[in-house]
Amino acid sequence: MDSRAIPQSTADVDRFRNEISVHGWTTFRSTHLIDLCQKARSEYLIARRQCELHPPGQVFSRSDLESGPWRKLAVGSTNGLGEPYAQLLQTTYFLEGDRRFPALSELFTNLLKLRNLILGIDIEFGSLPERDRFWNACRIHHYPVGGGFMTEHRDTYFPSALEKSELPFLQIMALLSTKGTDFEEGGGFVRCDQGERVYFEDEAGIGTVVMFDGGVHHGVLDVNRSELLNFESDRGRVAAFVNVYEVR
Repeated sequence: MDSRAIPQSTADVDRFRNEISVHGWTTFRSTHLIDLCQKARSEYLIARRQCELHPPGQVFSRSDLESGPWRKLAVGSTNGLGEPYAQLLQTTYFLEGDRRFPALSELFTNLLKLRNLILGIDIEFGSLPERDRFWNACRIHHYPVGGGFMTEHRDTYFPSALEKSELPFLQIMALLSTKGTDFEEGGGFVRCDQGERVYFEDEAGIGTVVMFDGGVHHGVLDVNRSELLNFESDRGRVAAFVNVYEVR
């Protein structure tokens, strides 16, 4: 792992945690991170074209990822483990540390370490599923042109292992697309501490890490509604996430 990708010193982590607590969100970007995310995007797009597309309701497990990425639709009005919300996108899951995807692996490793540092939990949490009973769901969200979206909502569920954290609803993403290049309309937003929507992708492009409290309202505004819906296009809004899923 290249530590230049995302600052992870105690001072940096404290700063990120404070900005999230006070404002609800914060971002970070660097030249190295831009380069890493561009490479990760290329790896994702190649993998996506080679992956079978699975329906929203088809169940899979971490062990399925050992044979390759798992691509599925996330479409419908009853998504989420807490209060249901509507969304339209495709999600591709990757096995943590998969050497077939070196840039994605480096990116996910950096995001996982930063997540655990901000949460104040074991730095390896999620990497040892048999011990933790949770696994790191390293995945790419791809909101297609033609109306990809996630309705505004706030997270109401978090894993029991995070109940002692100050930010149990923490969400960390790395942007793998740029508004104005990969899509022109819509994009991610959070409600700031004044209650207004902040469309962070109006200024933040590929290589930006966005950290926010999922307990505040957030979502994705319809992406390029003037186009026909196309799940096979490389265009659209793309971002990498690292949440934890319970072993079942």
